[in-house]
Amino acid sequence: MGILAKHSRLAFLTLIAAAVMINPAMAQDLSPITTFFTTIGTALTGTLGRAVGLVALCAVGFLFMTGRMNWMFAGSILIGLVILFGAATILAGF
Repeated sequence: MGILAKHSRLAFLTLIAAAVMINPAMAQDLSPITTFFTTIGTALTGTLGRAVGLVALCAVGFLFMTGRMNWMFAGSILIGLVILFGAATILAGF
């Protein structure tokens, strides 16, 4: 058995071992990004989002109570809350 045959056999076995132990490319793993956006969505539509919405509605109520309410401000708060808490339904296609 010549030296060339030994090296080609070693190269072949190394190639087979590398092919067996190969892992999928990490470039296609988007789970950190998905987790990030899921966390933001849960925070906005969960308890934190409801608390912020409640504070915004209280601010509109106090402005209305003191006679200094801007109707555009109140309308934008109301429409924003409807879109925020209705986003899941909107995305699901009704």
